[in-house]
Amino acid sequence: MPVRYWTGLSALVLSLGVAACSDGDADQTFPPLDYSYLSQIHLNVASIDVQDEAPAAPGSLSAKAPVAPDQALKAMANQRLVASGTSGKADFIIKQAYLNRAGDNAVTGAMDVQLNVADAGNQHTGFVHARITHKLDAGDRDPTSRKELYTLTSQMMQDMNVELEFQIRKKLLSWMTDAAGTPLVNGGIQQQTLGAPGTEPVAAPTTPALSTETTPGSATSEKAAAPAVAPSAPDAIFPTGSDTETAPAPATQHSPQPGILKLPSTDSTETH
Repeated sequence: MPVRYWTGLSALVLSLGVAACSDGDADQTFPPLDYSYLSQIHLNVASIDVQDEAPAAPGSLSAKAPVAPDQALKAMANQRLVASGTSGKADFIIKQAYLNRAGDNAVTGAMDVQLNVADAGNQHTGFVHARITHKLDAGDRDPTSRKELYTLTSQMMQDMNVELEFQIRKKLLSWMTDAAGTPLVNGGIQQQTLGAPGTEPVAAPTTPALSTETTPGSATSEKAAAPAVAPSAPDAIFPTGSDTETAPAPATQHSPQPGILKLPSTDSTETH
């Protein structure tokens, strides 16, 4: 009887131990996801409204995560997007945010957001769309544990921070300002003179390079036309001058006209 009692007690302790291990992170605390260390994105609007329109996904594990994906997106929008203008508004809309199981040892997640901007009269508008997906392979760990879901959410938010800022700088640069509200594009775009429709733009004038061409009669052309002065000392290699120098043309010899030359006279007297 005692043996049977201890055997039952051991089985009970073992089963409780397995249950405790499977939910070992139930009492574990996880810090809130914080993005205040990242650079803020200032927009030329007076207000920014964060809207959560993500539908509930069947079988989603988002509610079990220490930080739900949509809550992480709200924190990012509130910490990084700053209204630095005096008019207009921006809407940060969460379209999708979920965590789902993928097989026996993996979980997947997706985030989809849209940022709309408009001026006070709703005349000038723009928007960006950013979407990311991520998969986490937990190996021999429980993929649905709070720790794994927290890790997956953190990794997804790293991707979303990069993607959202990239899209804003690519498509909404004209809406961006510095902390003082000064548009970033001021002074950052070089002016260009536009020609008539259908013609190529004319580039801005630049400093002309010094021309090496000369006009007839100019001092430069006179100097160029002047013959080179021969060196005062003979050249060591060509004492009589360069081998390319042209020798003076010899004088032309002409024969005398017929009847000019006479033979010596035969009756001349030789003087001694």
